[in-house]
Amino acid sequence: MKDKIVEILRQIYDPEIPINIYDLGLVREIKVEDNRVFVRLIFTANKGCTLADLMAVQVKYKLMKAFPDYNVEVKSDFNEEWNIGYATETGRLMLEEIYGKEAVDALANKTKIEEIVSINKVRLEDFDPREYMKKAVDERYKRFKEWYDKHNILISH
Repeated sequence: MKDKIVEILRQIYDPEIPINIYDLGLVREIKVEDNRVFVRLIFTANKGCTLADLMAVQVKYKLMKAFPDYNVEVKSDFNEEWNIGYATETGRLMLEEIYGKEAVDALANKTKIEEIVSINKVRLEDFDPREYMKKAVDERYKRFKEWYDKHNILISH
């Protein structure tokens, strides 16, 4: 059953980093006891992760759908700090392919992932949230597309 849970978790992606939450190392605990499934998540930005709830809801929904006879509990743990050592080998390779080996090495030296992921720093007085989000979404889409094209991944509908 844990293998099926991991398979499901690998279908949920961090909204800001094009890597699934399992291989990125955001899933810190999976427990299956009696008719209960428990998953503990951490986030790359800890308390500053504005999309943490989105990931936790996705995890809970997908697990409840897959295991309707189980009570599914998902805990968002904002106290544990993410580090590159939590990523699986696959996750680390994905990070290297997307951001470069130097960036991943910097993560091993305690650089925050937000510093690597954020492409440009924005001055508050020049900040237009709509334009910023449009640019961020366009950039993410471009990176996803380049990565998928490079790996010849077919997405079926």
